[in-house]
Amino acid sequence: MKAFIDTNVLVYWVDDSVRADVVERLLAQDCVISVQVLNEFANVLRKKRAMSLADIEVLSSTLISTCEVHDLSVRTHREALALMSRYQLSLYDANIVAAAGLSGCAMLYSEDMQDGLNILFSELAGGSTLSIRNPFRS
Repeated sequence: MKAFIDTNVLVYWVDDSVRADVVERLLAQDCVISVQVLNEFANVLRKKRAMSLADIEVLSSTLISTCEVHDLSVRTHREALALMSRYQLSLYDANIVAAAGLSGCAMLYSEDMQDGLNILFSELAGGSTLSIRNPFRS
């Protein structure tokens, strides 16, 4: 089962913590991220963690080689707008959800979206269902 990993989960990967171990296990599975996640990840590491660009490049390259990466597209944008209306998501969260669904993921791991929410995609987006789970909740 393919699973999408949100930025707010990935940032724990650079910590020395139990949560970092959880992220390692997620990355060992069939995982997907988007270009948006890569951008947000780099931004958080640079601005909030004061990490060097060289270290950010290494981590980003590792993610690119480990995960399937969903490109930003007009299709993703359009699906995100529909999801915003239907599920009252912010634009950025809706883009994450749209990328996950359009990538064929059944699971989206996110710490700040509604745990347990099931998203039903339109027939134009494959008609699949995506479940949002907080990977840090037991």
